[in-house]
Amino acid sequence: MKRIVLPLILSACFILESLFAEFFPNGIFGVHKIFVPHLLLMVLIIMGIYYVRNRTILYAFIFGMLFDAFYTGILGVYLFVFPLTVYITTSLMKVLQANIFVSALVMIIDIAIAEFIVYGLNILISNTTMSVTDFLNMRLIPTLILNLVFYFILFYPLLKCMQTLKKEVLDE
Repeated sequence: MKRIVLPLILSACFILESLFAEFFPNGIFGVHKIFVPHLLLMVLIIMGIYYVRNRTILYAFIFGMLFDAFYTGILGVYLFVFPLTVYITTSLMKVLQANIFVSALVMIIDIAIAEFIVYGLNILISNTTMSVTDFLNMRLIPTLILNLVFYFILFYPLLKCMQTLKKEVLDE
């Protein structure tokens, strides 16, 4: 049972991201901003901080590939971005103290890095005409705020789950 908990959590986040886009389209609140939930990446980042590093990177590769296959037209973008952000997280957390606020800051940095990489690749392949200023104002800042709200809602339950699962892994 314990072996399917993390894949189930990650799969639920994978599905919830698309449901969010379906039920909360751009401009729904009268504000023309692009809110992009990164629940899957957020859980991977929390796993990187509070769970086993190598298993987290493996999950990041697997779900990055699935994310590319289902949501993007380019295979390899999130296959590269998810493990990179987990690696950055685990590297940063070697020198930083793991608490809710430091973890939130690291998560915001990681999501910003992921957004910039995807934006840069979209510019490179001429898949967007959005200027950097529009990207910052219309997409990046609203996305970071949305994900910060989700983070504070989900942090404590995910922390407890990761601590329990890590203890079970280390006891094996």
